[in-house]
Amino acid sequence: MTSHVMNFRCLSILVLFGISSPQTSAKSAKEDPLFSLPFEELLNLEVSVAARKSEPWLSSSGTVYVVSRNDIENYGWRDLKEILASVPNMDYFYQWSWLPGGQRGFTGNMSGTLMLIDGREVQNLLANEAFIMNNFPASRIERVEVLQGPNSTLYGGNATQGVINVITRLGNMENEIQVLAGEVGTKHAHALFNYAQQDLAVSVSASYFESDQNYQELKEFVVNTEQFSRSSKDKLRNLDSSAFRNNEKNYTIDGKLSYQDMYVGANISRAENVSGIEAVAYDYFTGDDSRRGYANYYLGKNVKPDAQWQGNFEVSYYREYKEKDRLTTVVPDGAKQYQDLVQDNEREDIGPSDRIRLTTQWQYQIDETADLIFGYDGWRTVIGRKVKYRENDGKVTLFTPPEWAKDKEKSTKHAMYGQYSRTFQWDSKSLKLSAGLRYNRQDFTNSAYLPRASLVYQSDESQAIKLTYGEAFRPPTIFEFDLVVDDKLESQTMGMTELNYSKSFVFKDIKFASISALYHMKAENFYEKILDPAIGGWRTEITGEHSIYGIETQLKFQANNWQGQFGFRYIKPDDERIGEHWQVLDVPKYKVKFGLVYRLNDTWRVAGFVDHWDKTYTEANQLDTTGTQVEEVDAWTTLNLHLFKQTQHYVYGVYIENMFNKEYFHSNGRGSSPVKYLQAPRNIRFQFSYRF
Repeated sequence: MTSHVMNFRCLSILVLFGISSPQTSAKSAKEDPLFSLPFEELLNLEVSVAARKSEPWLSSSGTVYVVSRNDIENYGWRDLKEILASVPNMDYFYQWSWLPGGQRGFTGNMSGTLMLIDGREVQNLLANEAFIMNNFPASRIERVEVLQGPNSTLYGGNATQGVINVITRLGNMENEIQVLAGEVGTKHAHALFNYAQQDLAVSVSASYFESDQNYQELKEFVVNTEQFSRSSKDKLRNLDSSAFRNNEKNYTIDGKLSYQDMYVGANISRAENVSGIEAVAYDYFTGDDSRRGYANYYLGKNVKPDAQWQGNFEVSYYREYKEKDRLTTVVPDGAKQYQDLVQDNEREDIGPSDRIRLTTQWQYQIDETADLIFGYDGWRTVIGRKVKYRENDGKVTLFTPPEWAKDKEKSTKHAMYGQYSRTFQWDSKSLKLSAGLRYNRQDFTNSAYLPRASLVYQSDESQAIKLTYGEAFRPPTIFEFDLVVDDKLESQTMGMTELNYSKSFVFKDIKFASISALYHMKAENFYEKILDPAIGGWRTEITGEHSIYGIETQLKFQANNWQGQFGFRYIKPDDERIGEHWQVLDVPKYKVKFGLVYRLNDTWRVAGFVDHWDKTYTEANQLDTTGTQVEEVDAWTTLNLHLFKQTQHYVYGVYIENMFNKEYFHSNGRGSSPVKYLQAPRNIRFQFSYRF
């Protein structure tokens, strides 16, 4: 262990001394496209996530963060989880499988954030979750666009807190092979192929990831009943840390074939082990081996009848699986240790679940200053029946739990939306007005009209002041109908008012680009299950609210051989009302992000990223498990380092996570046990890629 730490220290010293290597001239830094972070390109960057059409980043409606391929390669981020850590107002708690959380101080199962791949929804059908695991390797991603705040007007349900649009590398005309290796058996491989000949284009991106994720620190943590669990099961659990396993495997395939205006494509993801360390069972270490996977196939045609009209028709088929294989436990009277338990294998399947979807969107360019977008979105969803396979004395019993809402398995949705935009211009000034409305009709929930409006004022081409108002909704899931008699449930809702100021400027030859936003967001209609004696069953009561005021900012900069970013967020208050009770949320009031990249010479770079979270307060079980209490999870600061060499054809480097081996935790925003989640100790990984 000592030699291991010394190796890290030696490497750290080499990295730090490398910063004093001879510098190249400012001229060569500007001419080298491998290093450049051209702010002119950022200002002229066309983003689509804010308006479902291409528009300049600076004048886009609302607050949009763009994480470019340049950012990803410089900082060495391996997957989408690490990329999102650079966005100042993303909230999450990593529990060693998927990534629960939210945006702007709202947290949970990530059902309020709409997940898109190349503009197509890949939200979990069963629980409306943006299911982010290691199935989003950075090698798969060209850039990430993050829209903050509700946007159901254009995107429909689940865009209550914002939208994440992952732009893949399909069609960028690069071919690449990448491999990565790290501690605890971490391996990753990725291949990218792009081909175009006249009107024909073919693109394929495929990745594979596996990791044991069995750090010694994590093994010891999960059997610490004071820090981790505090469950009534603890006295009878298997507390042998050597039995711990949390290995994860997944693969992804993105593909697209286009000819002239027709195209066909697919996004496929398959994962093994999505339990992480969240579930606490008697034999946690051998139970809950879960598998999830989805496939989204699509066929479409782009249409452009004339210079003013352009549109698109697309049909998609989405299929999702959920499978579990775990141990069920019977506790005999007088059981005093794990060996006294009676355990049988139990399998639980839901699926396959299917969705057939038809979308069409049209844009009419009225003149140079005005355009109209309108579209239709409709689907038919069939949720697979939940079936359990229970083995007892060598016999297998198949059954569907009585709480499963069989009458809610099939549903349809129809929605129409439109948005009008007009720009008024005088001298160097401009004012863009955008106003949109969606009508949404969906089974088992209320119909809704969802507005969104924004004003963008630019006194010149370098700055913009934006005022945005938006509303959004999240429909109930089939799980939220468990054990209830309600035929319909009102959707959860979100409203937002936001003031944004974005600007680019030069100070002492340093280029800056900044985003700052003040906002107020209010969520209503939480679901609370109540046993009603009058009807002799469960019903769901719609109650509660959660209101947040906040500020967020991000500043990117570049000067000669340096470039970097600074991010900050502060929210107040951070509590919510459920019924008549107020409870503390598991999110930090403020966060600070700071990244710095330095060019050592023509090909070598070194980058560091500092992440600081304020303390959080979490509700946890008491040690005697007779009740709950609020506990503090300490504030923490971590530093990640990336040293790499980049040429025209290859990149190789080393990445150190948690450089100073800081013990830090994420709180649990989904329950009172476990108390908190230990994050990764210091570890190292190597990566190599070849482009051709």
